[in-house]
Parts: sequence; C-alpha cells; structure tokens
Amino acid sequence: MTSLIGELKKLGFSPKRSFGQNFLIDKKVAGEVVRLANVEPEDIVVEIGPGMGALTFHLIPRAKKVVAVELDGEMVKYLREKGEGFASLVVVHRDALQFDFRDLAQQEGRKIKVVANLPYNISTPIIFRLLECRDALAYATLMLQQEVAQRITSAAGSRDYGPLSIFVQLYTSPKILMRVPSQAFYPPPKVESALVGFEILPRPRVDIADVEFFRAVVRASFAQRRKTILNSLVGSPFCPGSRQQIRGVLEAVGIGPRRRAETLDLEEFKRLAEALGKLGKGTDSVSATKQGVV
Repeated sequence: MTSLIGELKKLGFSPKRSFGQNFLIDKKVAGEVVRLANVEPEDIVVEIGPGMGALTFHLIPRAKKVVAVELDGEMVKYLREKGEGFASLVVVHRDALQFDFRDLAQQEGRKIKVVANLPYNISTPIIFRLLECRDALAYATLMLQQEVAQRITSAAGSRDYGPLSIFVQLYTSPKILMRVPSQAFYPPPKVESALVGFEILPRPRVDIADVEFFRAVVRASFAQRRKTILNSLVGSPFCPGSRQQIRGVLEAVGIGPRRRAETLDLEEFKRLAEALGKLGKGTDSVSATKQGVV
C-alpha cells in the first residue's frame, strides 16, 4: 500500500480535490477488481481515470488493448512514461465525458469493456454517459460510492430505489461484486466503496417510445418522495394536466393514486409515461425538463 504513496510524494504529486482523486493503493484489491472485470485476451478495455495505474498494469497482460482515459495532465505524463514499453497501452488525455466510445468500438470492430475507479463527484454523469453509449459496450466494472451502488441495484419497494435505479436497470443488469473499505485508497474517502458490474442488456427491459418524456415522468414522480404519486405529479412543473386528469390516468393504468413512486416498477412507469403523454402536453413538458427537471 505504501509504495504508491511513497511514489506520489517522491514525484511531488498530491491528490487533487478538483478531480476528486482517491488513488487505489491496495494491490490485492486492484488485482481482485481486474479479476472480477472478466477481461479476456481479445478484449479492448477503456479505463476511466487510471491515475497512477493501479488497475492499468493489472489490465495490460489480460487485454488486447487498454485505452486509459485521464484528465489530469500530470497523471497522463506519468502513465505514458511508465507504460512506454507496453505496446497495448494507449493513454488519452481527455475528459471521459467527452470520450467517443462508439468510435473506438467501430475502429476495433468489437464492443468494448469499461473498468474504472470513478471519482465520486462524476460517477453519476459517467454512468449516464455509458448508458448513452451502451450499444458500443459489452460490460462495465465501476468502483463507486457504496451509497450510489445501493441505489443502482435496489429493487422497487426498497428505501434506496429511485430514478438512478430505474434508468440503470432499464438498460443493464447491475450487481455489487465486492465491498471495498476506505483504507484501500489514498487519501481514504469518508465513505465506503463498492465495485459494481454492469451487464449490458441486448435490449431494454421495457420498450420506451419517448425516452426523454419517460425520464421526465420518473424524475417528477420522485421529486417529493414523501408524497403520493398523485401529489408528486400534480405539484411538479412537469405536470401535463389537472389533478382530476392525473388521477384518471393513474387509475386507468392500474396505479393507485395514493401509492408512492418507490413502489412502482419499470413496467408501471412505462404505462404511466405512455398515458401521461396522451394528455397532449408531452412536447412542452419535455422542453421544460431539459431546463432542469431531468
């Protein structure tokens, strides 16, 4: 553990808060992460935020190619120098949110796998970026804040179930693979972490005609968790109809108006979104959600 800390200090590097850096320093954990990522000899792997290469140099002997995408210029220089002798390593100086996963998959002629120890402050945006590019991905293995991991994997009816659970489970089958203590990182975060595997589904669990409108409905439904689904929808800027109309829609699709959003599963949210869309204000509502509701 201490060797990486010593190397950081020797090089004059220090974790940058602006990048949310918590370096993985436990070699045993790093090896286990890569093992659980199921990397095979013909795989093209994108590692997001490689930092000092704790995972990178475990990935190199397992994969055909490792593309390490790093935003910190100091880390990019360090990795390029340390990895100079490895032909299969490509270090890219870029924000992962701007990385073109589809272009890489097209160039390589196969879907890619993603492995990452994600900074907590960008974990949700990265997850949504990966969902957008899911057609280019075979599998993703992400180190996340344990709270986020719980939300992602929670089922309808549980306390942690919410919009993130729904959006992730619409397109993937997520599973917590291991818990990781804060001591495995430097500096140690104030919360525990968990490694989550995301199996990309061949098709969404339910067919959604208008994804943006569906997301708007889900967001509005959870905006005030303590309220009933009826009150949450009526009280949101998104609301596409009167209270009486919303009640009618809920009853028509078999959802009790007094239920709360966390009790609705994917199929029920699909039916609700489709019915609300027929009220005639779908276009205006989605425009409003783009300005801050979604």
